Amino acid sequence: MTAELKIGIGYALSAGLLWGIGPLLLKRGMKYTSVSTATLIEQNVSVICLLLLAAFSRELFRFDISPLAFWSFFLAGAVGASFGKIFYYKGIDKVGASKATSVKNSSPILTTILAVLFLGEELTIWIAAGVLLIVVGIGLLTQANIAAANHSGRLQYFLYPLLSALCFGINPVFKKIGVDKAQLPILGALITQTTALAFMLTLGRFLNIKPRWEPVPLKALGLYSLSGITEGIGSLLTFYALLYAPAVLVSPIWRISPLVTFALAHFTLKGIEVVTLRDGLAAGFIVGGVFVLSWG
Repeated sequence: MTAELKIGIGYALSAGLLWGIGPLLLKRGMKYTSVSTATLIEQNVSVICLLLLAAFSRELFRFDISPLAFWSFFLAGAVGASFGKIFYYKGIDKVGASKATSVKNSSPILTTILAVLFLGEELTIWIAAGVLLIVVGIGLLTQANIAAANHSGRLQYFLYPLLSALCFGINPVFKKIGVDKAQLPILGALITQTTALAFMLTLGRFLNIKPRWEPVPLKALGLYSLSGITEGIGSLLTFYALLYAPAVLVSPIWRISPLVTFALAHFTLKGIEVVTLRDGLAAGFIVGGVFVLSWG
C-alpha cells in the first residue's frame, strides 16, 4: 500500500471517529429541544467552523475554482449534507443513535456501485463480500423487536435511516469529482455545508425542519455546538481523504462510526436509549463489511 493511500485511510478513520461521537451529543441534547432546533444549531456551528478554517487557510479567497468542482460540491451538500442529514436526525429521534447510525452507514453499498459506474473504480470480490456483510447487519437490525403502537411496520420504522443511507451513498461521488477538479478541500467542505444549511432553511420545512422560537438550555446548546464541530471537522477530513485515495476505498472506512457510537452509547445514553447485544452484533457486521470493502 502506498504512502498516499495510508494518509487517505488515516483521514477517513479520523472522520469516522468524529462522526461516531456526534450522534451521542445530539441524542442527549434532544431531551431538551426539538429535532429541528438541534439540526439547525448544529449545522450553523459546522458552517461557522469551516468558514473560519477557510479564511485562515486563504482558500476562502480562491476565485479560480472550476464550475464543475463548484457544482459537485454544491450537489454533495444538497443531497447528502442536507436531506441526508435531516433524514438521519429524524432517524436518531425515532429509533435511537446506535440503530440510525448503523443503518445510515449502509450507504457504501450505493457509493460502491456509483463509483464503479461513474468514476471508473474497480469492483472486486472483496467489495462484493463487504456488501453482503452490510446487508446481513441491516437484516439483524430490522428483525429486532421494535413493534409499538405507533409503528405500523419494520420498514416504516426504519424509513428515515434508510433514506439517509441513500443520500449519503450518493454524496461521496460528488465530493470525489469536486476534489479531483479543484484541490481545495476546505473550500469544498465549506460549500457543501453552506449549501446544506441553505436547503435546510428553505426546503427543510417540508420535513418540519424550520427555524422556530424555542428556549434552548445552555447544556443543550453546548452539546449541539460540540456536535457541529465534530460534523464540520469530520466532513473536512473526508475531503482530505478523497485527495489521497479513491472513494471506493475511503468512503466505507469513514463509516466506522456505528462502532464508535455503539461502544460509547452504553455509557453516555443511560436512561435515554437502550442498546442491546443484537444492536452490537449488527453494528459489528456492518463495520466488518465496510472494512472488507476497503480491502477490495
